[in-house]
Amino acid sequence: MQITCQRNGNDLVLSLSGALDITTADALEQALKLDGVEHLTLDLDACHFISSVGLRVLMRAHKQLAAGNHSMVLTQVSKEVYSIFDLTGLAKMIPIKQKIRQIPLDGLPLISAGVCGECYRLDRERIIKLYNEGVGPETAEREKAYSKAAFVMGIPTAISYDLVACGTRTGIVYEMLEAELFSAVIRSDLDNMDQHGQTLARIAKSIHATPGDPAVFPNMKERFRGYIPQMDFFLSAEEIAFLLGKLEAIPEADTCVHFDIHSSNIMIRNGEALVIDMGDLSIGSHLFDVALLFTIYGVPELGISELATKIPNERGVQLWNAFVKHYFAGQPPEAYEVFHRDRYFYASLRLIYTITFLPKLRDDCVRWIKDILLPKMEAGRTVASV
Repeated sequence: MQITCQRNGNDLVLSLSGALDITTADALEQALKLDGVEHLTLDLDACHFISSVGLRVLMRAHKQLAAGNHSMVLTQVSKEVYSIFDLTGLAKMIPIKQKIRQIPLDGLPLISAGVCGECYRLDRERIIKLYNEGVGPETAEREKAYSKAAFVMGIPTAISYDLVACGTRTGIVYEMLEAELFSAVIRSDLDNMDQHGQTLARIAKSIHATPGDPAVFPNMKERFRGYIPQMDFFLSAEEIAFLLGKLEAIPEADTCVHFDIHSSNIMIRNGEALVIDMGDLSIGSHLFDVALLFTIYGVPELGISELATKIPNERGVQLWNAFVKHYFAGQPPEAYEVFHRDRYFYASLRLIYTITFLPKLRDDCVRWIKDILLPKMEAGRTVASV
């Protein structure tokens, strides 16, 4: 085994090539000079095997660093080597970043394309969801983790397999669903919006009835406490304070929200719905999901229904009205009024979030917030104060 060492201040990077076993573990032990080291990175890109002896060396290094509140991470870990960490339980102890397998797109059929990426058929049983340029690999890693957790919790979703890449674009391999996109179902049956709205309401309610694990999923309000102040490049301090005040008025909740639950993230198979695109799954009030649907379908001036789902904007309004009717059915009138009163603030939330991770839509989102939503918010504030 070959070991390459690079020290930069308090950071130490070791690159391992070969097998880490009983014959090479001592060499690694000698290379792990941890005095003054606050962050250790072990690059295992060229390491094809680790034995129990090698694992013990890594465990000792991790414990030594953790005792001083310092950190250690393993990067570029192959699927085979990761299985060793997973089998022994060390994958839960030591932070690990798996190696992303490169897949060429040549000859792969394009299934669909959306705002954030594209889907290709890999083979008869698997598809690749590939994010567009500019979306970082951490987005795919988060989606895979959340998809796995959602499946275990009982939310009807597809099984996610490997993280993959095509050049600088990152994606996820999913099982191939013999299903039809809900948006396509709606577009082929535009005169039956009441039924489609009822289906959408049923799916949303099932997610909102699912308790979320705070150890796995982020808190939605906490996320926006960080996102809204980042909008200071186009919002005034007063406008930011106004939005933060509205945010704090949203009720707390310990159940799940999808936050991208529109018809192009739902598949219909034999009449049953499967929810996909779990990268934004969080814990919080159901109002965040109602807000997302209002942003897409209920504000035709934004034109997002046609952009994101290919459903004509005026038909999107019909879908929104049907969804609201069925989602709030049986609830007291004030349940809907709480949302309706601040609906344009709620509509701004998805746009604010999009600005933070999708640069190509930044200018559009800024324009929509400044020119369309903020004036409507101000008009509502003026009426309320009269």
